[in-house]
Amino acid sequence: MRVAAVIVNWNRADLTRKCVDSLQRGHLVPAWIVVVDNGSREDPRQAFADIPGAISWVLLRENRGFAGGANAGIEYALQQGAEAIFLVNNDAVADPNCLFELAEALAADTKLAAVGAKTLTQEDPPRIHTAYGVLTYHGPLVQQRGWMEPDISKFDRFAEVDYVSGCAMLLRRQALDDVGLFDSEFFAYHEDLEWCVRARAAGYRVAYVPTAVVRHRMHASTDGGGYLSPITYLSARNAVLFVRKHASLPLQLKYAVHLAVNLVKDGLFRWRRNELAGFRLRLQGLRDGLLKRPLPLERLGLASRATWHDDPLGEARDG
Repeated sequence: MRVAAVIVNWNRADLTRKCVDSLQRGHLVPAWIVVVDNGSREDPRQAFADIPGAISWVLLRENRGFAGGANAGIEYALQQGAEAIFLVNNDAVADPNCLFELAEALAADTKLAAVGAKTLTQEDPPRIHTAYGVLTYHGPLVQQRGWMEPDISKFDRFAEVDYVSGCAMLLRRQALDDVGLFDSEFFAYHEDLEWCVRARAAGYRVAYVPTAVVRHRMHASTDGGGYLSPITYLSARNAVLFVRKHASLPLQLKYAVHLAVNLVKDGLFRWRRNELAGFRLRLQGLRDGLLKRPLPLERLGLASRATWHDDPLGEARDG
């Protein structure tokens, strides 16, 4: 199986370099390593000057978010003949066996559209960041199994699941051909859920592979995971977009009831913690999802435009 790794970079070439280094040290080295630059302020290729030719670059003029950036990299990798795409966050470091274990699992079952790794934090000692996701239609829409579990030996069994995290997932080419790419309207957060749901609706399955491990520096691209963060807005907005796109009327009503209860609880909790600014940001995300308003990238601090290259359409080029 010829695998291409796709990594989306936005203003953190230092972390992307560590990710690339981990892939090159793996027991299964990708046939292509594609780095998509999402409109960074500075040329990230300088951080890779000592490994010329090892990276294929896709340079985008503006920040298209994780979904749009990943799509650009996936399209390039498919054009090169990749049979599977290893989508991995630039702030993640893959264990040597990670890609090998994912590829073995994907090759063993042609009905698997995607397989995902166990994600650990990069602290010492590490905790489980997430194992896999469950679609609940409760207030936050999903539940991350294993979230911040200190015992990293837990969640140690292969399982078919609702979805796996886009932090480290291996996607089958045929499934991408049948299902399509990520929905770029999601920009970032829940795009992995949305793709896995489409794949499962098309007759594929999704699985979690606990023997594949990555270590993730959480939320590095958005400067941390505090409540007053673009993550709060995007998670809320995209949950509504997902429900609008995929949920039946009974599930929409279920989500609305759970969301109303959750908002009351969360509002009180944030008031006690003096975090009402973040709670208002969540409400704005929910409102904009309901009304399908354009993303306020400038206000969220996510607008970015590269002025150091002349690829307005984001042409791929080898570095």
